[in-house]
Amino acid sequence: MKKFLTIVVLLVAGYFVYVKFIAPPEHKAAKQVEQKVFEDRYDQTKAAKQAEAELWARTLINKQEEYYAINGRYASNLRDLKFTPRLGGNYRAKVVRADENDFLIEITGNIDNDATEDIWEVTKDGYRHIIDDIAR
Repeated sequence: MKKFLTIVVLLVAGYFVYVKFIAPPEHKAAKQVEQKVFEDRYDQTKAAKQAEAELWARTLINKQEEYYAINGRYASNLRDLKFTPRLGGNYRAKVVRADENDFLIEITGNIDNDATEDIWEVTKDGYRHIIDDIAR
């Protein structure tokens, strides 16, 4: 019984030493968590804006394919595609070139108000992210 009490006392004492001296203070840990949440939230906002560009890219590919099926060539302007963006307004799109074989549409926007623009390129083969405004 004496050994059992000794073990219990050592465990309780060890716990208090850990909490008092080794474990990080609650307010410091809370600040770290708060800072991490706000940093991640900012990146999530930017990522949501980029999702808008990705949606535009998929929509523009579909609209160009519809236009091609009817006219035998790709549309040389957004008006012919009847493309009217309804989301956020963080981006603008323009048809760089279009003919009977292919098209190139550029989607650009500055999603974090710095000197770098977020740039996407759309062709009949798909879309790709050329310059990532979040990473710069």
